Amino acid sequence: MSKVPVTPQKEGAEEEQEVSPIARMKSKHGRGISVRPAGELAELYKTQLNDTLVDDNKTYLPRGGVIVSTVAGDIQFGIPPETIKDSMKLGITVPTYFVILGEMFDRQVGLNMAEFEFPAYFNFFCLKKRVTLICMPDLEARVRAIFTETLLGPEDGHCMGARDHGGDCDETAHPNFREEGYYLDGMRRDLNVDTLIQFKTFDAKSEVSIDDKVKIKYDLFTKSYRVIDITEKNKEVAKIEEKFSRGGNKSGGGEEGAQEPAPPENDRKPFETPKFGITILGSSHGFDPNGSTTGFVIWVNGRGIMVDPPPGSSHALEKLSIPHRLIEGIILTHCHADHDAGTFQKILKEQAVKLYTTETIFNSFMRKYSAISGFGPQFLKQLFTFHPVKIGVPVEFHGAKFNFYYSFHTIPCVGFEVELEEESMCYSADTNSDPTVIEKMFAEKAIGQQRRDMLINKSPLRGEHSLIFHEAGVPPIHTPMNLLVDLDAAIKEKMFVVHVTGSQIPAESGLKQANVFDTLLIDMDHGLEGGGEEGGEGSHALQRLLSTLDVLPRFSGEAIATIRTSMAMKEFKAGEEIALEGGVIENFTIFTAGRADEIVNGNMINRSYFCGDFAGETSFVQENATYLFTITAVTNVHVITIPVNVIKPLLDINPETGKFLENIKAYAALQSDGTWSALGQNLVMKEFTNLQRKDFLNFLEPPESFELGQSIDIQSCGILVLEGEVQVLLDPSSVEDEDDLSTYRGKNNRMDFIDSQVSPGAFLCDINSVLNEKITYVTCEALSGVKVRRLGRGGLIQFLTRYPGLMVQLLDTRILTLESIE
Repeated sequence: MSKVPVTPQKEGAEEEQEVSPIARMKSKHGRGISVRPAGELAELYKTQLNDTLVDDNKTYLPRGGVIVSTVAGDIQFGIPPETIKDSMKLGITVPTYFVILGEMFDRQVGLNMAEFEFPAYFNFFCLKKRVTLICMPDLEARVRAIFTETLLGPEDGHCMGARDHGGDCDETAHPNFREEGYYLDGMRRDLNVDTLIQFKTFDAKSEVSIDDKVKIKYDLFTKSYRVIDITEKNKEVAKIEEKFSRGGNKSGGGEEGAQEPAPPENDRKPFETPKFGITILGSSHGFDPNGSTTGFVIWVNGRGIMVDPPPGSSHALEKLSIPHRLIEGIILTHCHADHDAGTFQKILKEQAVKLYTTETIFNSFMRKYSAISGFGPQFLKQLFTFHPVKIGVPVEFHGAKFNFYYSFHTIPCVGFEVELEEESMCYSADTNSDPTVIEKMFAEKAIGQQRRDMLINKSPLRGEHSLIFHEAGVPPIHTPMNLLVDLDAAIKEKMFVVHVTGSQIPAESGLKQANVFDTLLIDMDHGLEGGGEEGGEGSHALQRLLSTLDVLPRFSGEAIATIRTSMAMKEFKAGEEIALEGGVIENFTIFTAGRADEIVNGNMINRSYFCGDFAGETSFVQENATYLFTITAVTNVHVITIPVNVIKPLLDINPETGKFLENIKAYAALQSDGTWSALGQNLVMKEFTNLQRKDFLNFLEPPESFELGQSIDIQSCGILVLEGEVQVLLDPSSVEDEDDLSTYRGKNNRMDFIDSQVSPGAFLCDINSVLNEKITYVTCEALSGVKVRRLGRGGLIQFLTRYPGLMVQLLDTRILTLESIE
């Protein structure tokens, strides 16, 4: 390993500090910690400042949302996470007027698009102003519930003291969260929602007036907001679509969530999963325009658990070439927006994950996101597996022990320690580690003996771990920087400071901030190429990789050794062809980095391949199988190839092989009859992962054909159009029962009139009626010869239960095409 940067370059510095492969930080056992860079970081907002889309008096923000300049001041429509960073970075004054567009939760990307917490905090605490939220009347109560939960924390009756603690903890260990918050910040005694936010709601005419200068009128027919200048004879100065705009640049849409630096597209390398380490996804705070909020992945024996996922973290994993299926859980430390905003985005990515936190924090999270999304808590709980943690009781994760404790913050928040073999790391989470404040609370009997002992004895400032992550945000509700500056040099060698910008760390202090997208290693991991002997770390790494591929059974150590001796690691440059349509499949190919596109009919992109995807599995069930498409590298692509003549004999002797091969046979048949290509012509389905695509195809029934004028029944099922044109109709006025018009998005979101003609790739299904076993009023008629495949109710429910994110996306829909979702 070559010399690598350990600290970010300070402003004015000429070069970054470098360390040897065995870093200066030494653990208590003498082993080292080193830093593995993910690649040269692209300059933050390198093109966005010049590429920002401005249309007359409208500015489209990079993360999404639109600012309209008016005589009454700037008004922002849509409030995606970290939106104030866009204004700050672009040199725009952060608005005080914000309009919530339609529903608050964008189910397509799993994000709260009405994240008003930090705009309110910034205006109140930094600018001494109060924000005005403009919304429909029914949303005000939901906003109040959200902000009460995040500003003040759960009510005393919602704090599960006894249920949150176990082991040797007694009642003196239970925090008094509200009282501790008052000790941190006395002004909180007088804070409430109305201190920071005032509400303006649309009246019976769907209008709102601002200072008798500007009027905003919601047009139900066009689903848009008209901004009218009253002082200019009611001149319309802007029109904003209700549908949230996600990309504020001239070159197209913005990415989901935060815009962060990332490895250059053509510099992606395979990711070597550590035995014990951390990959940084964000290390800053909610007011830093140049950085993402603190979040990271903890690696234990090659499996990951994500802590406080920042918005866009799923996209970051793809850029870092980390397969999503290696991330098996999420730790939620607390319910401030700079820590929980990306949680549901990760929950909804692919298969259900485990969520680790205490019952108090979990219930607060459910109340908050139930109000944000409009879904009930019971529905939300179906989307993941909640794993309650108890203070004083270790949680096992792939051989490591996680020990949680409540930190010292304004709302319930957990920090934790992780032990693996003889090494350990700790994360303070948001806290104030000042022992003088803690001792003062104890002396005044605001906290009990065990609570005091836990805050003092569990403090990361004691330096008893191999790797320390400690926050140093804005005091008094965070740890003052001077406490960390005054630590012994030996402790600072092992510490990375988070929740700050690099410029906030004093020069020559010995403190450092981890670079975003770096991976910190505890005990070096040799990855796929390390450890030549059977059972070595290289074999374990390969076994972990193969275990993420659902088309393969679990191989024995001997089989893994055989595969290792015959496999090859290859790199394809951008533009090179990885596989040719019609070519014989000689290798099973596993993509480990970069992006490749599958091309059919010469130019149509059918799907994309990322790390963790694979190709060539049909060769396991067909002699002399050929590729039905061309695969071309879009970026530099890294793959592992395993000869078919090596892997097939290993499948033949594996007792688990049968069920895998049957699935592949069915899958191969669907690839050859047009069904595979149809998925590539659908806005949602073209984004399916390998696993989702395979499962969806396996649930489909045999093809059915219809002639011109024939009706196509979609009662209790969905249909995928393979050939021909279909007319789809829905007239809400013909529905007699009001309940049959309701949606999962509440009473103000009823079914709309539908009159559409759809082509191959369209998926037609009245999702709500199927799930609730009700009659659908959607009718379909063949406009030509039509071929479809049907997905029955049982298969659809199994599929959506397996992939909860897709269930959230598809609720209330009837038509999915390449262009739109209705």
